[in-house]
Amino acid sequence: MGDIWDDRGAARRLLGAMLVAVYLVALLIAIFFLVARPAQAEALNAATGYQLTYDVYKPEGTALPIALVFLHGKNGAHDSPAMRSFARGFANEGIAVYLPSMPWSRKWNGTVEDAAAAVDALVAVAAQDGRKVVVGGQSMGAAFSLVWRPADAPPAVVGKLLTSPGHMLDMFPPTAQFWKGVMPSLNKAKALIAAGKGQEMARFEGTNTSGTNLLSENYEMRPVVYASFHDPDVFPSLRKALPQTKLPVYWGVGSRDPAGGGKKPSYDRLPPNAKSVYAEIPGDHNSIMRDAVPAMVKWVKGL
Repeated sequence: MGDIWDDRGAARRLLGAMLVAVYLVALLIAIFFLVARPAQAEALNAATGYQLTYDVYKPEGTALPIALVFLHGKNGAHDSPAMRSFARGFANEGIAVYLPSMPWSRKWNGTVEDAAAAVDALVAVAAQDGRKVVVGGQSMGAAFSLVWRPADAPPAVVGKLLTSPGHMLDMFPPTAQFWKGVMPSLNKAKALIAAGKGQEMARFEGTNTSGTNLLSENYEMRPVVYASFHDPDVFPSLRKALPQTKLPVYWGVGSRDPAGGGKKPSYDRLPPNAKSVYAEIPGDHNSIMRDAVPAMVKWVKGL
């Protein structure tokens, strides 16, 4: 009898282990489909000829008549885990999300003019079927969404959603740490352009932000591209765009974000708007994309 009971006990343990394994597999599948599942990949040609690739996160459940076009940060990727998780947080609430690969991605494959044309084209796609559109971004993407059509956005665009605005060139004083990493490369880019070598690939350095740190980075791109995004005489002016902004703005920033120019004094340059929100929450340059999603979803739904 002892052997029989031992066999039954072993069988129960084996069955229990199998059930745990099945549960873990199901959990991994659920995580894959809710967070890591690739969105629908699309592409279009902007008016400048820039070839824009983008991912679409379709709404889960009942679709709301509003979409979000959200731009990634400097030297970043539209399909990073953080961007995918952020987009899924909105899609799960019925909001379609469009994540484009912008010219300032790790490919550095376009200029400011290409970036503006890309947003124009993607907003037109997002506005199909009469949807309202919110344009926004993270870090450099937030800054660019501000300078993109501050006073003449298409009628479908009803707001701008910013997380951790960075790369606000003409908001930085000349002594800012940002310029120490940028100015030598900017001078190099200008010299190459003046020598007729603006379209030849070259190496440059730059400054970026991650968490609570300012980082030095190395890039390879054409000099005209580097100058386009690092020369304050070429990159659109934040100082001009902020007071011209006619749409409501959600301006979210972490309390420990070291990115200069992206906090309350800059927000206060916006015209008064009853629907605009400045939200400084505990966290750093990146964490707001995770921690403030419910509040941002609520704000978007209220537009």
